[in-house]
Amino acid sequence: MTKLPLHDYRILITRGQGQVAHFKAMIEQYGGTPITVPLLDFRLPDSHEAIKATLSHLSDYDWLVLTSQNGVRFFFELAGKYAASQSLPKIAVIGTKTAEALQRYGYHADFIPNEFVAEGFVAEFIPQLSPRSRVLVAKGNLARTIISGAIEEIGAACDELDVYETVLPEESKQKLVEVITTEAVEVITFTSSSTVHHFMQIVAQYELHQYLESLIIACIGPIAKKTALHYGLEVDICPNVYTTEAMIQDLVIYTKAKGGKSK
Repeated sequence: MTKLPLHDYRILITRGQGQVAHFKAMIEQYGGTPITVPLLDFRLPDSHEAIKATLSHLSDYDWLVLTSQNGVRFFFELAGKYAASQSLPKIAVIGTKTAEALQRYGYHADFIPNEFVAEGFVAEFIPQLSPRSRVLVAKGNLARTIISGAIEEIGAACDELDVYETVLPEESKQKLVEVITTEAVEVITFTSSSTVHHFMQIVAQYELHQYLESLIIACIGPIAKKTALHYGLEVDICPNVYTTEAMIQDLVIYTKAKGGKSK
């Protein structure tokens, strides 16, 4: 019986606990063993004053920009509490997964870019605007400011609203140390820059650098890859399509080409 391509690989998933089910299923589909250590957790901001003030005047905006699935989830949780009506501005999203999350709330994206990173988004989105446009970007507290900066450069008004906070789960620290020091995985996957930052924070705290040399590093896209390279990691996999599906498919191609587990 032919072995599945990831049969010999234990693959670390570092994304938030609520987003791992489909990722695990894909790894198992190709014969791999998923090991989950969530390095991200998401929560509502402590203060809701700015959120309440902004969402009570949603009708002032021409566009609402949602940059992630978490942004969608927390925006609608907060909008349910504070929005004056269910009527929303036109909606722009980054990525098909974000668009799918939006559809679960009964809304469809008016704009989806071809490239699923902020730089590609603004290049395609800016022509939709005029200097009189008003845009609201709903995001996490660690998100970059590229979108708002580009919008303001053309003279349009752009407000950023942090609808969730990203934190490192305290209980994951010792779990990750155990996984790394016992060499329990061959592959590490990063689905955002935040997962890289938190991973390397633990690596530095517990002096784990020597355990990383033989590991295969997979990043979901160029921003996570840039962060990993900044920390001195050697990135082996970074798909052209910035999804977990594409990342696992590229991992399959990589392992087949390599023909063995040693890096």
